[in-house]
Formats: sequence, structure tokens, C-alpha cells
Amino acid sequence: MKLGLDIHGVLDKEPRIFSILSELLVKSGHEVHVITGEEDTELLRGKLTALRIHYTHLFSIASYHKSLGTKMWYDENGNPWMDQEMWDVTKSWYCNKNKIDLHIDDSTVYGKYFKTPYLLFTKELKNGRINGTS
Repeated sequence: MKLGLDIHGVLDKEPRIFSILSELLVKSGHEVHVITGEEDTELLRGKLTALRIHYTHLFSIASYHKSLGTKMWYDENGNPWMDQEMWDVTKSWYCNKNKIDLHIDDSTVYGKYFKTPYLLFTKELKNGRINGTS
């Protein structure tokens, strides 16, 4: 299995659940892909360690586009920004390219781009939806 996990709104909201799940998957030989907009830095990797998240791959939208020379800018909090559609498409492109079986995210914006099944994660898991369906 190849599982994609978003950090902000998912891993950082229920770290205990995802720590256990990610550890079990990695130890069983599955792939856990952390897919985030945040730049790939030691600070980011430290956050994942502090959350006790186990992963086999880390993909940063910001770092990927930075390496391509995509026009980006940063707000006063240091958050990267770029063309919104290009940003949204990148997460689905990564999942398709890497044949992710399921991606868990807290944002609905990817629905029109994703071919990969995704679980819309909310605090109340009973409200989760797969590919925008109830």
C-alpha cells in the first residue's frame, strides 16, 4: 500500500492516530508519503519527528517548485505562495506519478484534479468523505 498524508490539518490534528498508523504501515513494508506545501527543511523534519510520524517519502510542493524555478513569493509568516491552480495540481500530480493508493487531506480543493482516491479528513472522522462523496 502507498498512503499519502498531509501535515497541516491532518497529521498535526491527530498525531497519536497517525503515529500508530504510519509506524504499522512502514514496519509492514508499505510506503507512507508525507505530502506538504511547507518547504523541506530540518525544521519540517523535526516537526514530523516530534509528532512521531513514520514515513518513507517526503514531498514538499514549495521545494519542488523552487527547484524548478517556479515564480514564488513568501508572506510575512514565511509561507510560500504561487499560482493557486499550479499549487493544487502539484499534489495530485505527485500522487498520480507515485501511484498513491489513498491520500488523506483536510482540503476539498483537490477534488477536481485528483484521480487518486482521497479521504477528506475532519476532526470528526465520521464526517470524512472519499473523493468528495458522502
